[in-house]
Amino acid sequence: MTLRFVVLTGGPGGGKTTLKEELLHDPAWHHRVAALPEAISLTRGLGVSPAEPRFQRLMVALQMALEDALRRALADSSPRLVLCRRGSLDPLAYWLAYGWTEGGFFACTVTTRQEHYSRYDAVIHLVTAAEGALHAYRRYPAAHRGETPQEAVHLDRLLRRVWGGHLRYVLIDNSGRDWSARSAAVRQALEQCWREALD
Repeated sequence: MTLRFVVLTGGPGGGKTTLKEELLHDPAWHHRVAALPEAISLTRGLGVSPAEPRFQRLMVALQMALEDALRRALADSSPRLVLCRRGSLDPLAYWLAYGWTEGGFFACTVTTRQEHYSRYDAVIHLVTAAEGALHAYRRYPAAHRGETPQEAVHLDRLLRRVWGGHLRYVLIDNSGRDWSARSAAVRQALEQCWREALD
């Protein structure tokens, strides 16, 4: 299989968008990656509130549909790493943040944790800047996110709980690392996936 699907996850302000843009504009990487749009961008105008359980069911369905469409469209293409800015299990973290049960999530979405895990070749978790690099954390209006640093850290930890059991889960924290070092760590993880895509 020449396509390798990689989740970029983590709490708000972790650098997912920055990383994706860097890779798409880097001559060494832009021909090796494809980037899916974030599923939540497709929910505007649908009239479903994030405070409703069915919103997370919608997010799962949209994410899976985007990935499956790309799998079909690029099935005979040259090798690519498909970057998913959030994966189909990220909605579980938001579900849990509302205080709903994990079992309720899998019942509502008619999925299993293993089904979600098996969709991805790797999960790269960029820890929010709110944990370990607070000076770099930006909120609205400086950035398009409304979460307080405390809320960002809470979501980040829920995402660790959600994805931590994946066989290739890579956590990129802020301990003693500036953005350049974190970006380099992600590229190292992606390089391994790229070699496998060529096999």
